[in-house]
Amino acid sequence: MVIARNPFRFRESILNIASLGIKRCDALLSSVLLGLCFAVLALTGCETAHTVTSPAAGQVSSYFGGPFSVAGSDLGTSTSTFDHSTEQVSVSALLSTETAQVPSLILDGTFAVADTGFLNVTENFATSGSGLVAENPPVTGAWALEIPGGGVLANFLTLHNGIGLAASAGPAAMAENAACPNFPSQTSFVYVTTPRTSLAGDTADYGEVNITTEGADVTFNAMPFLIGSVAQTTSTVTGGCSDSTLGALTAYPVNSFGLPSNLDLVSIGSSGFFVSSFSSGGTGQGAFGGGTGVIGITELSQPVNVSAVVGAKYNGFIYAPLNHVQETYDITDLASSYGDDAATSSACAALQSSLISNNGQGANTVPVLPSANTLYGGEYITVTGSGAVNDPTGANGSENCDTAIDLGTQDPKTNGLFPNATVFIGSNYPPFSAASPWTCTGTGSICAVSFPAAAVVGQVQGQYVIFLVASAASSPAAQLPDTSRIPQPQPIGIYLFQKAN
Repeated sequence: MVIARNPFRFRESILNIASLGIKRCDALLSSVLLGLCFAVLALTGCETAHTVTSPAAGQVSSYFGGPFSVAGSDLGTSTSTFDHSTEQVSVSALLSTETAQVPSLILDGTFAVADTGFLNVTENFATSGSGLVAENPPVTGAWALEIPGGGVLANFLTLHNGIGLAASAGPAAMAENAACPNFPSQTSFVYVTTPRTSLAGDTADYGEVNITTEGADVTFNAMPFLIGSVAQTTSTVTGGCSDSTLGALTAYPVNSFGLPSNLDLVSIGSSGFFVSSFSSGGTGQGAFGGGTGVIGITELSQPVNVSAVVGAKYNGFIYAPLNHVQETYDITDLASSYGDDAATSSACAALQSSLISNNGQGANTVPVLPSANTLYGGEYITVTGSGAVNDPTGANGSENCDTAIDLGTQDPKTNGLFPNATVFIGSNYPPFSAASPWTCTGTGSICAVSFPAAAVVGQVQGQYVIFLVASAASSPAAQLPDTSRIPQPQPIGIYLFQKAN
């Protein structure tokens, strides 16, 4: 959200880890062949599908995904492996050399499960072939959430080569990449796009996609929308799946002449969780009819029980690519939790007071107050002797209550789709607090805002997941909280996994 005093915006340093090279194959192959020729990672030829064998069955999971798009930069692509038998994590990606794009281990480290359910990741950086400088001692402060075998949400740390920025891991969503999808009959998914800073070319925010497969062919029949239930042009395209160095991925366009600027790589996990790494800086609209990369879930067979969803507890991340203010901690991607506090709890008093103070009065920036379909929560902030940190271990207390997600009404035709959700931000949201609240420029009023969003809800291995987007082209737009009352779009994403216990 845009703040008139001390505006906080997300860092623009999240860069593309590397673009994907595409190599022409001499042999003419049908797109239905498993030997699909989308030569990922500058491979020297076409790969054929093979079975991925876990080195420790049930303990090691591999995922594909990448950092979200920031300031028009391309989405990076990488694979991560979480080994619960050794508590090791590794991330591999493409890095550019003078002659090619080459696969490289860019990060390895360890993780420990905190009492809150977050994985506390300690990172080291590989030196062999990567050009990255190993950290001694390894660095802390990275966080991840995993539904083992289903998917990962993470905020890894920036990587350096000792001279300048080499690559930025940043916020990531990753889905299982063990096998190509198998949908002989049409299977429906719901999704949201990942937010970005630029207003230009924002052609989709959420949607429904029907996916079918025939051999290696994967057909996407997408119905995208902008927030405000503004229907966009539907599309039907066919990509192809093959087992690659990055795992079993579907590439669109299916031919071998796709450029990194318009290549869409999709991982569809067996649990129904999927991610796409479509480049926002390229031409075309990807496999999902527009927008940037997407994050989504299989549409449930029955309407979501909204009471059960808002009655559950969640861990996740708040991501808003307009945040640029740097505190002693990085407020651009905050580990957060929702559902531990109710609307009437004392922890939510500052949030509720600021919302009420701006509903029909004050700065008039909150047109409607939260409904019963609302989750309350916020980020973990721990104050230390040197400042504050985003620390979700729970060692120094619980999360704040400074934001709320009102799912609104479920779409009657699409299970798990909430096209008229609302995000509420209170006066105590970072870098502010209940003791030093956010005030609106020129009004003297304590600030709060609300703005329209869309959310999708599904289940991964029996756990609810919620993915939300507020758009750079949302309609109606939110209001800038000062005397100008200029409509101001608000790109933001909130990604939540239900707590296991």
